[in-house]
Amino acid sequence: MKRAALAGLALAVNLAGPPSFVGPSSHPAPSSPPGPLSHLGPSPLSGQAAGEAGPRRAEVTSLRFRGNETLSDGQLRAVIRTRSTECASLLLSPFCLVTNWGFAHRRAYLDTLDVRVDADRLRLYYNFRGHFETDVQHIVRTNGVDASVSFIIEEGPATVIDEFSIEGLPESLVAEEAETLVDVGVGDPFDRLRLQAGVDSLIGSLRRQGYLYAMALEDFRRGRDGTAQVALDVHPGARYRLGEIRIEGGEEIGEEVIRDLLPLRAGDYYNQEAEQEGQRNLFGLDAIRFASIRRESSRPEAATADSTLDLVVQVTPASPQAARFGVGWSTDQCLRTETRLTHRNLFGGARRLEITGQLGNIFADQLDGSFPCSQVGTDPDFRTLNYLLQAELLLPVVHSAENSFSARLFLERETIPDVFIQEGFGAEIGLTRRLGRRASATLSYSPGYTGFGEQSADIFFCINFGFCEPEDIVTVTRSRWLAPLTLAWLYNATDDALRPTRGHYLTAEGEVAHEMTGSQYRYARIVAQAALFRELEPGLVIAARARTGMVRFPGTRIFTPGAPRTDRLIHPSRRFFVGGSQSVRGVGQNLLGPRVLVADEVEDCPTGDFEACVARLAAEDPGAFDERPRGGDAHLELSFELRRYLGERWSLVFFGDAGSVSQRLTELRKLQWTPGMGLRYASPIGSIRLDIGYNTTFATELPAIVSTEDGTLVQMPQPVRFDPFRFDDPHPLRELWRRVQIHVSIGEAF
Repeated sequence: MKRAALAGLALAVNLAGPPSFVGPSSHPAPSSPPGPLSHLGPSPLSGQAAGEAGPRRAEVTSLRFRGNETLSDGQLRAVIRTRSTECASLLLSPFCLVTNWGFAHRRAYLDTLDVRVDADRLRLYYNFRGHFETDVQHIVRTNGVDASVSFIIEEGPATVIDEFSIEGLPESLVAEEAETLVDVGVGDPFDRLRLQAGVDSLIGSLRRQGYLYAMALEDFRRGRDGTAQVALDVHPGARYRLGEIRIEGGEEIGEEVIRDLLPLRAGDYYNQEAEQEGQRNLFGLDAIRFASIRRESSRPEAATADSTLDLVVQVTPASPQAARFGVGWSTDQCLRTETRLTHRNLFGGARRLEITGQLGNIFADQLDGSFPCSQVGTDPDFRTLNYLLQAELLLPVVHSAENSFSARLFLERETIPDVFIQEGFGAEIGLTRRLGRRASATLSYSPGYTGFGEQSADIFFCINFGFCEPEDIVTVTRSRWLAPLTLAWLYNATDDALRPTRGHYLTAEGEVAHEMTGSQYRYARIVAQAALFRELEPGLVIAARARTGMVRFPGTRIFTPGAPRTDRLIHPSRRFFVGGSQSVRGVGQNLLGPRVLVADEVEDCPTGDFEACVARLAAEDPGAFDERPRGGDAHLELSFELRRYLGERWSLVFFGDAGSVSQRLTELRKLQWTPGMGLRYASPIGSIRLDIGYNTTFATELPAIVSTEDGTLVQMPQPVRFDPFRFDDPHPLRELWRRVQIHVSIGEAF
């Protein structure tokens, strides 16, 4: 019986590397069948490029595997060096189908030596996977210009394990648990790849239990009857307990905080995964610039059953103070600036204090809503300066590394384009609990005293809730308390926070506001989101996102008791608005879903005949209307992106977005789809995006309102037909330009 360390099982890794054989195949190719000339003689060097001096090489236009049932074509291609000409990228597939242009294809040329050695690679790989009687032949057909390569495979029977045992297990790991970890047993096909993965799981479990130097040897014997006998000889070695855990360099931060971030305690059995988790926790702390964990133990050969090891945690604190200034620009916020002052270790304990000041909509008024500030709002009220001043305190460790606490105070003026302008102040406190490496939950309470600009929110309250008289508008827009209690959950399994290429994330958030929470607005709101990322080929990623939510509000007391209209009123920020750079990019900011058309008496309807005026504008000049979004009680958004990374910084994106906003969940089936494309630049402050979307909407019936000179809003008795793209039967290019939406923003859409 042959014994070999499991490190020797990595044969498959080498199969795709340099040729293992340089001589003729031990199984020579059969005689060529009738047809094109078979080329089996010496070939030019495989590195010779097309167009260089020397004999012309045939291009491999076909590469096939025949007879393989156990292993797929993709698995076999990964083992060999021979390739066929193929489309350079999924994005270029349309060109590959109709042209033979060089830029669209990745060319491959015939090397008969590689083909012969590939037959041996395939045979060895089948042996590695338990098919010891596999025979592989190769056929090459060429006319001197094109070549086809076929590998004819006779897999033979799979080797079945009829005896399997695990010996040498320590008392802390019972045989049944070990067999479950290995996941290989009697009756299973013998497969070294699967066996190696199972043994890795077994060794990993032992090292989590303190067996720092555990290893396993494999005994394998193949019977003449096509069966296999496998035995694993486990050598766990000494089991280590933790002795002393010393902290070096953590005086400024505090040793207790650092110890709380380590999931290991003196006296515990050593756990390698816990040590790695502790190091991740330390690196995640802003107050620490560098951290390392070093083990100090006796040599493995000198260790005894009750051996101990010490951990030395070395910490280098970061500079306590930091300042940051940034400038950004987007089509929906115009020019904006941010200044951030941070103290990373306030009074020790890694407490972080951050003071932030932001200004937005800079130059929006001067540019009068034109590009590059085209989506800040159609009314001049929405082009005024926005600001935010806030102070936030974070306690990264509360009793354990799994808990953190945050508190903030803020003063703000925020513009939601063409919906409302909100001014107010408030606070927020939150407790976050980490639920494993990838998940966390946050419970927060956010009381705020907010009001609205009358001229900004009058249309919203009139069309949605019937408050159209100036005195009613004054009443509903004055400042009131909004104090929701929120529970949020996050699960993130992506490979990169900024530019994910693999994985997925899930989020869910529930929010309640009531008199019991100190809120004058009453509602219940829930939002959920999921995103998925897959790499189709190196540098090509497909991404998908779905987001949905709904809100219900039993009533909000706005007027005095006994007055009319005391319910069906919700804070505008808690309704759902869709459209713009972060959602459906084929429509303007917040303009997907219910809308209302607004005409101005002074500018558009000076004659006083409002119905005739609105009908004329809709037929002759629909662009004269201000489109004001109404929002909805439910929404659904879907987004798909095909991302081609052009280098370290640049990427090209093709996207399709869909969305629906309505008053009821049953109406969300009416999705509006919009396609588009964009360009990305990965900057130090985030991904800078230029997106060009195409609006696919058609003519629709919308309610209309005329704003009179004295501030009264007059709603038209009948909706009007609104078609801003085809109302004058334009040239197709002119219609195309009208439908294009351009967005410039910072950060990925999802």
